[in-house]
Amino acid sequence: MHLIRTLAQSESVPGTSKIFKAIAIAAPLLGLVSGCGVLPSAGPITSEIQAASSDRREKPFDFHLIELDEEVVSVLSSYQPNGLAKVFQGGKWAPKHIVGVGDTVSVVVWEQGNDRLFTPTGQAGGVELGPFMVNQSGAITIPYVGKVHARGKSVERLQEALQVALDRKATDPQVIVTLKQNASSLVTVNGSVRQPGQYPLKLNGERLLDVVANAGGNASPASESYVSVARNGRQATQLLSSVFLNSDENVYIRPGDRVFVTHDPQTFTAFGSVPKVGEYPIQASNVSLVEALGRIGGLDKNSASAQGLFVFRYEDPQVITQLKPEYVGTNPGQVPVIYRLNMKDARSYFKGQLFALRDKDVVYVASSYGAELNKFIRILGGTLAIGRAATSF
Repeated sequence: MHLIRTLAQSESVPGTSKIFKAIAIAAPLLGLVSGCGVLPSAGPITSEIQAASSDRREKPFDFHLIELDEEVVSVLSSYQPNGLAKVFQGGKWAPKHIVGVGDTVSVVVWEQGNDRLFTPTGQAGGVELGPFMVNQSGAITIPYVGKVHARGKSVERLQEALQVALDRKATDPQVIVTLKQNASSLVTVNGSVRQPGQYPLKLNGERLLDVVANAGGNASPASESYVSVARNGRQATQLLSSVFLNSDENVYIRPGDRVFVTHDPQTFTAFGSVPKVGEYPIQASNVSLVEALGRIGGLDKNSASAQGLFVFRYEDPQVITQLKPEYVGTNPGQVPVIYRLNMKDARSYFKGQLFALRDKDVVYVASSYGAELNKFIRILGGTLAIGRAATSF
């Protein structure tokens, strides 16, 4: 009201009427843009992200803001997510072959003395019996012995069983059993491989990469492919290129395992004050934050805040407990985390080289305060132009 009375009184001053008309038009507009909250923006500024962070995850999208320092880089570099090795711990040793239905075995018998059952007297060496195929009931039929249950036994156990059975028939027999054809120890390989199908496992044991190679190899780049192994109700997935790089992840495959290769290119998304907002392929086993910035053209020199480089991702809870011992989580599942890197510090470029991006990370560059001020000035200039136009009424 004071402003209105002042304007009314000033009407009597010559030459001021047009000026106050301009102010009367411009004032409401200035009031609307006087706060940064209504200025057009590509996203939150640094202070807004800091204010919204929380050490307690009471709501599903409560996030933690973590400065990317030497300790954080060290923890993240050494962390290995739950992959194949942790789920299939027994996969470090080659499994024994278990005889099954459809397998074919050979039995060789050596005898001593003159009263021989299988070989003529004076003949050197052993005689091969068979081959014998394991029938639907899981048994093989041996001359002078009859049916011998074979299914579920290792080759060594089957050999011991035949040795005992022939001790009562032959003269000091020595028995050797070998697997002629493996038809029961199969692994199924499907997905993004060149020759999907069922493949028999060799007796010396085969690892994951062996069976993928038997299926013709992966049909898409290893850095864009995930391989899953399913066994007895358990399942684990790992990036195929990580299996190549980490021998522990190259687990032994067991009969009945199902292997599935999926082509799923890794990507990250860039937002904020960057030359080009969009989704970018990672296209490598290990791409650092600095390399990612190079791909998107760096920071926007006209609007970016060098102190406001952020990486949004979901982290495993065990990582957060290492980074923030005071962490208390009341919601299950992965934890929203924002890592911040101050690019004004020259050491940050070395830290950024050790910080590896992950699939579906979001790289966000906040606008600088100066950029927000420039927006305000441009809007203010347009508002004053409206005011000047009003003076011509």
